[in-house]
Amino acid sequence: MLIDPGHIRTWLYTSEFKDNASKDEIFSSMEQFQAHNKSLNLSGFLITNGKAIMQLLEGKDNVINVLREKIIADDRHVNVVNEVWELEEERAYPEWSMRKMHASNYETLFKEIQSAKMATIATNIARMLFDTTFEK
Repeated sequence: MLIDPGHIRTWLYTSEFKDNASKDEIFSSMEQFQAHNKSLNLSGFLITNGKAIMQLLEGKDNVINVLREKIIADDRHVNVVNEVWELEEERAYPEWSMRKMHASNYETLFKEIQSAKMATIATNIARMLFDTTFEK
């Protein structure tokens, strides 16, 4: 199957950190991830509470494929679950190289998503999965 290069790959996954991390440790690492995502022309968001992770990534199919394999192989993650693997016509979050948010502030993120009026399947599923992902 040939993939139209004009389409955007969207990947939403959930996982858990192998070891609990502090909010400061996570956000420090996320600064590096954000810069890396920007260099790869990726967009999306990451929500975490120090144990569980929900991340949505958007970008070129080949770039997302490589990153997905790295994340799955990363021994800091366990229980990586592919929630959404879709092609979209456009990015839902073109301005976010990675919008980072602690799970306790998720309402702020979802308000921003709602105000952008971007209702993608990944965004809708992220909303539905939030409680089950972070109430462990």
